[in-house]
Amino acid sequence: MDSSVSDLKNIEKLVFYFFCDSSDFNGIPLRQVSQDLNLDYEESIDLIKELVKSGIVSIQSSTNPHIIGFKHHPVQSQLEILEDAKSIKVVKQSFGKLEIEMEQTEYPICLYPTPEYTKENRDVDKYGYAKYSVELAQSEPQLSFRFFETDILERYSNEPRFDFEFQDFSGQISCKYDEEGNPILREEDQIFLKSFGLGFDSSGARVVAALLCDLGKLSSEHQVAWGAKEIPSTECKVLDDYYNNLILGQWITSKSVFTALIDEINAIYKLTESIFGVPLFHKELDGEHRPKNFTFFFSPTSKNYYDFINLLDKYLSENINKSFFEGSLELEELIPIRDNMVERVQKGTLRLLEEWVSQSFRFPDDSFPKKMLKPLKDVRRERQKPAHKVIENDYDPKFIDKQKKIMEACYISIGSLRRNLQTHPKAKSVELNTHLDDEKVKYF
Repeated sequence: MDSSVSDLKNIEKLVFYFFCDSSDFNGIPLRQVSQDLNLDYEESIDLIKELVKSGIVSIQSSTNPHIIGFKHHPVQSQLEILEDAKSIKVVKQSFGKLEIEMEQTEYPICLYPTPEYTKENRDVDKYGYAKYSVELAQSEPQLSFRFFETDILERYSNEPRFDFEFQDFSGQISCKYDEEGNPILREEDQIFLKSFGLGFDSSGARVVAALLCDLGKLSSEHQVAWGAKEIPSTECKVLDDYYNNLILGQWITSKSVFTALIDEINAIYKLTESIFGVPLFHKELDGEHRPKNFTFFFSPTSKNYYDFINLLDKYLSENINKSFFEGSLELEELIPIRDNMVERVQKGTLRLLEEWVSQSFRFPDDSFPKKMLKPLKDVRRERQKPAHKVIENDYDPKFIDKQKKIMEACYISIGSLRRNLQTHPKAKSVELNTHLDDEKVKYF
């Protein structure tokens, strides 16, 4: 056999078996090929270029080439990078008694078998039904996204033995542990999904996005469950904020309407406590740890919608502190009942708030306080619907739009109240987020 043909075959096997033997689906460094096979470095590159042309080998060149990152690059680009790699020199650096050889390049190169080659030659039976582990084993890019219907999250959010963390545009799932540090779930459910985020399908509907490398770490059982809810990636895209933060490491400069509303409520709490000595709301809200139904990861069912409404009403009207109005308003009213008799009735929190706003601020239109607080009353009315009739748990995309509209209206309402409070002379000494009025708020 011609030596070059033999060398080609040896490189092919070395690249393939190095990848197969790696538990993290890593590639073999370019220079290691010539070292392991006792070949001239530049001659080995020429041989590797032939394997690239043949669709057997693919290269990654980046600050971290040890995984297949976002994609497999065009053949011509790979050939040019390999040719340039011939000029990369090795220098020796000493760290005490330790001497290390290092390549003089910011973008080292690693070699991988192509997806076509691994699909034809690699035995993936050991992965069973673990769909995403199989994809990784077949040289699919680790930092590529997969997309899913939002109800995939129901399995975890409805199970109290899972920890479910939500941020504005992302989240994390893990199993819980007991006081002694032992998992409280069976082994198949002891999972950790490092990150999932918000995406959209071709119609603009919300979907869940997750990286292939994170999905591949789920148990086989959970990979099957996620696979059943997967949406073709060609129809979807990742939210820019999530991508820029997760992949590019950029700060997120926008926030969701959910965070924005919580910020407004907390600002009003601080303002009223400082100005009047008593806060308008019973408590400040935790913006870091909030339920699934107060996020964009909302599966459009009637149950989820009314759970959201119930929570929103608790954050708003139920959170209003009646003690705030003592001394400035009558907290009760007399209601005629019969035979010249009256009944003393407690005023509701929204009624008290409207009266207080009317007497505390000047508006060009007397109807403004009622209009300003209408969204809060709408939430209260909406919350009462399930109390008066049985509502089937239906799935309907309209619940997304209803959630969006009511959140936007409540955010504008509470923001308007906060801005009016800031006109009070004592408000100048209250330290608030200076960007409350100019932050980018997203509704989706």
